[in-house]
Amino acid sequence: MQVPSSSSLSCGNVRSRFANRADVTALLAAFCFFLSAIEYMLPKPLPFMRLGIANLPILLAVDILPFKWFLVLAAAKVVGMSIVSGTLFSYVALFSLAGTMIAALVMRGVRRAGRSSISLIGVSIAGAVTSNATQMLIARFVIFGEVAWLIAPLFLLTGLITGTLMGFFAEYFVEHSNWYSCAMGESDILNTEEKSGADAADSEQTGGSAEAAPQGAKKARRPRAEKNAGRFARRQRYEALIEPWVAAILGVAIAVLFLLQQGLFVKTLYLPLFILWTWVAGKRFSLVSTLVVMAGIIAANLLIPSGRVLFKLGPLAITEFALTDGLSKALTFEGLMYLSKAAIMPGLHFPGRFGTVIAQAFQYYDRIIEYRGTVHAKTAVRDIDILLQKVWLSVRLADIPATQKVSTISASKQSRTRKSILFALIIVTVAMCIPIAVKMVGV
Repeated sequence: MQVPSSSSLSCGNVRSRFANRADVTALLAAFCFFLSAIEYMLPKPLPFMRLGIANLPILLAVDILPFKWFLVLAAAKVVGMSIVSGTLFSYVALFSLAGTMIAALVMRGVRRAGRSSISLIGVSIAGAVTSNATQMLIARFVIFGEVAWLIAPLFLLTGLITGTLMGFFAEYFVEHSNWYSCAMGESDILNTEEKSGADAADSEQTGGSAEAAPQGAKKARRPRAEKNAGRFARRQRYEALIEPWVAAILGVAIAVLFLLQQGLFVKTLYLPLFILWTWVAGKRFSLVSTLVVMAGIIAANLLIPSGRVLFKLGPLAITEFALTDGLSKALTFEGLMYLSKAAIMPGLHFPGRFGTVIAQAFQYYDRIIEYRGTVHAKTAVRDIDILLQKVWLSVRLADIPATQKVSTISASKQSRTRKSILFALIIVTVAMCIPIAVKMVGV
């Protein structure tokens, strides 16, 4: 798809696209997915803790989108980032859904209540603190128990700091972004010109030749590519074998069965099954990170003694109920994480208008991750603005081919569906046999 050759275009030429709220929502949702993928890779002290950079498009949308589409964007962000990170069936998705939706409502309400007196900085702070408070409240009942109140001050302080930084960035962005001005109807020119020192042109999107990557960067990437070759091969075989909707339904069924289990030994046996499934699916995971997160959850629960004292580690009393409850919560948390990674596939589609927005958002997301330009810290606002404009102008969702070889696809789809159902039956059988076997053994 070619970007128009002119570096500056009349907003009137694309005004109909800005009037298409579903299209704008899809682009902003794709930007959420991209920022979420970056945020997911950053180290964090708590498994569900986020810096909040993925909320930047929602903050920008406060004044762009009507209330209905603003909520659609917030929901699409949660669903999309859960698919990207593979956490749709985990507690992380619950934290994200509650935090994002309540924060979105608060940001919208604060902006509307004090439009002339409350800047995006105040809106961002209100949303970040509310989101963190909501997630900490859920964590109180799901993971940490009473010790959550000990963690809450640090968590809320983090929200205050990140919310302030995001607010300053958003204020600067709306003042200097051509795309935002055009979306708000405040500018007649959409400028896609990349000034000297900016990013290299995207050869696929612009039709020009991209500058070759430095040899050092190529050499640095080669060992990682070789190391991940086996995982990529497994993932391709898995995605060719399994229908995304079958994997999703299977994941829901296994998740319900897993959550109904009370015994620690049963949950412990389920965890290797989910890890093996994740490995077969070719998804990335770290056993070290798993053990660290589980240790953190168990340690947090031990801070509030409960039940018979088993032994003491200095001033800390290890009590029976606190230990078993911590183990159960840790196994449940990580079990759902691995199950979600295994069961959620990129081709998963959702029905209705919302599903269409999600599908469009992933079309934009593919273009964003294929973008060959870079975002520099000193010119981040300009670089992000150029990225949005190029992706916005280069993608014409209506141009996606609607006709394919139906007969070939139909036959292939039927074969894939049969293999998917067979695979699902194997997983269900193994999952149901685990508690039965444990009960027969009497463990």
